[in-house]
Amino acid sequence: RVLVTGGSGYIGSHTCVQLLQNGHDVIILDNLCNSKRSVLPVIERLGGKHPTFVEGDIRNEALMTEILHDHAIDTVIHFAGLKAVGESVQKPLE
Repeated sequence: RVLVTGGSGYIGSHTCVQLLQNGHDVIILDNLCNSKRSVLPVIERLGGKHPTFVEGDIRNEALMTEILHDHAIDTVIHFAGLKAVGESVQKPLE
């Protein structure tokens, strides 16, 4: 089971499709601040398998603990964050 943070963003969604196509169980965690929920059915269609989606923020420690416990995560791929350098510099904790 692979947890992909930021999994509904551009890079994350492409990674999720590849993981699903290669038979992995994928859990997507995304707060949708830089992406849209409408990408989820596309990930499923292209990946050939249904990913689990959790809407939330990686800064929420209780949520992260719950996800890691409930889904028996083996691997985490971290893509969550602001995509523009300017945004990241101005808001480093987001």
